[in-house]
Amino acid sequence: MEKADLLGTWSLVRAFETRDGRVVDAAPLGPHPSGFIHYLEDGRMAVVIAHDGRAPLSGSSRRDAPDSELAQAARTFDAYAGPYTVRDEHTVVHHLEISSYQNDLGRDYVRTVDFIDGELHLGTPMFQVADGLRGMYLVWRRLG
Repeated sequence: MEKADLLGTWSLVRAFETRDGRVVDAAPLGPHPSGFIHYLEDGRMAVVIAHDGRAPLSGSSRRDAPDSELAQAARTFDAYAGPYTVRDEHTVVHHLEISSYQNDLGRDYVRTVDFIDGELHLGTPMFQVADGLRGMYLVWRRLG
């Protein structure tokens, strides 16, 4: 894989979670999540992801919404941006300069990369949980 393979805007198609190589949740973000990931020629990227079925906030603006609604909104929306590096044929690293999850500023998100049937599959590195090795995958389709 080369940087040119990633360039452009991609729309989120679906997400799925695996345990020990088996799909255990076919829709961890809901059946129709939405999002975009942008890979730019200058080596920068940005991503926004919203879970399906997010409830509208009450009040006249988000500043008036109850804390419980804001907390739920934060749990169902992710965004970050920064430079990216193609590490090898199946790995891209996102270097976070800004994030909706403040604790991750300055961190690197390592993602596995596969192109399957014209779609971009980005995966988190597998990690051990109580019932096996867990992985999360986001599937994207190039726009334009």
